[in-house]
Amino acid sequence: MAKRVSQVPDRTVRAGPPSATRRGGVLLATVIASTGGVLFGYGTGVLSGAQLAIRREFALGPWEQGALVAAALLGAAVAAPSSGALADRLGRKKVILLLALVYAVGTLSTAFAGSSPALLVGRAVVGLALGASSSVVPLYISEISPPGRRGLLVTLNQLMITVGILASFVVDYTLSGSGNWRLMLGLAVLPALVLGVGACFVQESPRWLAARGRHAEAAVAAASFTMPPPPPLASGPHDGSGASPARPSPPGRASRRFLRMTVAMAFAVQLTGLNTAIYYAPTILTAGGSGITSSVLGSVLVGIVNLLMAVVSMALLDRTGRRPLFLGGLCVMGVTSLGISASSATGHQGGALTVFLLCVFIAAGAVGPAPIFWVYISEIFPQEIRGRAMGWATAAHWSADTLVALTFVSLVHYLTFSGAFLLYAGVTAVSLAVFSRAMVETRGRSLEEIARETGQGQS
Repeated sequence: MAKRVSQVPDRTVRAGPPSATRRGGVLLATVIASTGGVLFGYGTGVLSGAQLAIRREFALGPWEQGALVAAALLGAAVAAPSSGALADRLGRKKVILLLALVYAVGTLSTAFAGSSPALLVGRAVVGLALGASSSVVPLYISEISPPGRRGLLVTLNQLMITVGILASFVVDYTLSGSGNWRLMLGLAVLPALVLGVGACFVQESPRWLAARGRHAEAAVAAASFTMPPPPPLASGPHDGSGASPARPSPPGRASRRFLRMTVAMAFAVQLTGLNTAIYYAPTILTAGGSGITSSVLGSVLVGIVNLLMAVVSMALLDRTGRRPLFLGGLCVMGVTSLGISASSATGHQGGALTVFLLCVFIAAGAVGPAPIFWVYISEIFPQEIRGRAMGWATAAHWSADTLVALTFVSLVHYLTFSGAFLLYAGVTAVSLAVFSRAMVETRGRSLEEIARETGQGQS
């Protein structure tokens, strides 16, 4: 029978050394960790403009273009499940440091790639870091956040993702005249350095420390975040050294149900075509007759809208709740997908109407489904399986993203641009019907309360 570890007395918190970041500890740690979002955004968005120059240099066909985009996404899908388990074993902070190093190595290898296969390998290495970042960063932020601000703080990572995407679009536009795709890719090493150095100065997650039986350290870390020490868990024997239990607790029936739901949510967010406007905006506009420079400038507009709507989402998440924004965003995305399809069918692809509809489409996704997926998977699971479950949900996200990125160019080739977005509209309608019944609200509840109220036990 699992042995319950006794709670460390409250005096341990008061006796802990004063933290230099006590007053703003949560915000500072969140900002530093959210630099991983910049890696996420820049790493996924930079090929939007860079691939136009890469395509010419390496004479890439449609499937090779898709493979170039999909390489990083596939690497992310491979890394996500193991990164969640690794974060449960080694800690959130150590994995964040490791992913910053891997990202820097992958970025430099792409910048100096001499062939398309070498570029694909480098992008896959970048993807390993992207997968770890997208899982571990929101996991860490969720565990250090107070319930009433958890949506806001986890969504700060989504804001930083949009900052990274916009930065990649601006860099692409600035360098589009010269076609210097190597510099476009290589500049991503800068946020990796910021994240790696910054992570050295943040505390480990108190909840993770408590789960490993390290209650004195958990109390000190909790005090630095001005939060109460987390409760002990009955998840297995610990020796106080942070070693993992011999056998991690398997998910219960309720947890398996929510794991299936979040995996479905990941596929729904991606198969609605949300990221096509980010990955392929210049390609879409160029196909409609725009020049390369003007099409990349159009993608900058898409990035600005994405950023502004992420701010709106931050303001609404802890007021409106997760469920209304997620479902409302799907509704608007479905309508605009139909509009984009109709606009293309009537010969307006690449014009002002298409740009406007793409911006509305991105705005709806940036307010609702995109950020809420990351918030939801960071809070719906109990402590015992949170890292592993987030890893699998994140892997589903990247797998679906890979599928969309790999097939979009060919999908447009065979179905036309209009047909592709008509298909996305159908997926959106089905997703709306499913999640209007399956999704539960989590706003304003502690992680422990969410676990109890959803029948997943005491975390």
